[in-house]
Parts: sequence; C-alpha cells; structure tokens
Amino acid sequence: MSRRAARPVEIYYYPKKAAGRSTRRLQTVETVVTQAESSEPVTARSHRTLTDEVLDPAETAFTELMRLGHEAFRAGRVNEARVVFESLVCSGRAEPFAHTMLGTILLGAHELDAALEQFEAALALEPDELSALVYRAEIRLSKRKIARAIEDLERAVKLGPASDPFVGRAKKLLGLARANRSA
Repeated sequence: MSRRAARPVEIYYYPKKAAGRSTRRLQTVETVVTQAESSEPVTARSHRTLTDEVLDPAETAFTELMRLGHEAFRAGRVNEARVVFESLVCSGRAEPFAHTMLGTILLGAHELDAALEQFEAALALEPDELSALVYRAEIRLSKRKIARAIEDLERAVKLGPASDPFVGRAKKLLGLARANRSA
C-alpha cells in the first residue's frame, strides 16, 4: 500500500460538558487513518479512525448516558437512573454495565424476577461481572436456590481482590448460605 501525502481532515466529536459539535484538525496520516486507498473524497460523513481510538459519536453518547445514569443513581435519583438504564438496555447494545445497573435498580425496587433477568443478561455478556454475580446470588438465596447461590458466591470470592466490597459481601452471604443449607 502506498503512503498518502499528509492533508488536514476534520474529526467531529462530542466533548464532555459541551453543547453541540466541535471540530479539531489533525494534520498527518500517522495520526488519522482515513478511508485508505479509497477513491471517494473525504467528507464530513466519512468514517475516520484514530490510530488508538475510534471516534464514534454514538459510542460517546452511549458512554455519556451511562455516566449520567450512574451519577443519578449515586445521587439517589433512582427513577431518573432507571429511565436512563432502561433506555440503554433497550438500545440493544451489548453492555454488561447497563444491565447490571438496571438490575441493581430493579433489585432495590423488589422486582426480583426482572432484576434477575438483567443480571443474567450482564453475565451472558461478561461472565466475570462481580457485582452481577453477587446480586444474582442474593436473588437466588431469596428464592431458596441455595446451591446455585453458593456457586455464584464462591466464584465471586475467587474472582475479585479481598479488598473489593462485593467480595466482602459475597463472603458474608456465603457464610449465611452455608448456614441455611445445613439448617
């Protein structure tokens, strides 16, 4: 493949905490890979890839919505967070964090079956999602599925560092589950 001459290209991106679209000019093909060996002219709608990241407005918006949903949840605005995470899950994007957060919100609302469904979806996407494992185990304990809950909790303890709060929670629940099983 022959090397193209350097020329300016426009990259459109949506910076955090800014309204509207901003442009930034990058000057070399070492920094920006445009449509290599394409005969089509580069336009504002062309897909461009930085050598170390893809600038995709949809991805940026999705990530920003996850951040906003998490901030709303941490601030106690649970209904707002629920709407955000329901929207993200309904978007069809395979993102375990969105499923885990929606499951956490549903668990807090005592909607156990719906929460379990979200934790299962998160674990299908990321089998080592520690918080989803622990929360799924809690639901299984409440449904008296002790053996399956113990499997989740033992796995969670093995996965995470001892300092992780979810590992601590898993250890406590594991003790309770084993006591329940033997009682």
